[in-house]
Amino acid sequence: MTADGCIVHCGGDGPLLVRSPLRVRIAEAEDGIEKPKAALCRCGKSANKPFCDGAHRDIEFRASGPIDTTRAVPGSEATSGSEAEEIVVTAHANGPLHFDGVVELSGEGHDGSAHFRQPWMCRCGASKNKPFCDGSHKEIEFQAEGL
Repeated sequence: MTADGCIVHCGGDGPLLVRSPLRVRIAEAEDGIEKPKAALCRCGKSANKPFCDGAHRDIEFRASGPIDTTRAVPGSEATSGSEAEEIVVTAHANGPLHFDGVVELSGEGHDGSAHFRQPWMCRCGASKNKPFCDGSHKEIEFQAEGL
């Protein structure tokens, strides 16, 4: 892990590619599953939620536009202080993924990267502000195990 926190790339119309060590908290493992990196589902159709199983290709999942950076924190604020702590990602029941820490987010349609603190990321596939959650999981009655 770098002092910049967790590195996440929105793979176009694919999963969230977490390129840093993390702990993923799910219903079967409340204390978390440690991973050196992970592909997290954001289309909502994986049979292995919260992890990607390639279902986005079968359903022709489409992500929307560039990443909204209006809530980004300046790089100097994101990296100030001591070495970053372990990033914990919690898969919430029938809801989004919550990243507990600083996330450096990059992706198609966005030049460079931006830092976000405590982001809530869509995993239902319906958000109109992907990769962030906008509450659409409630409207579509998204079903997924979680905490």
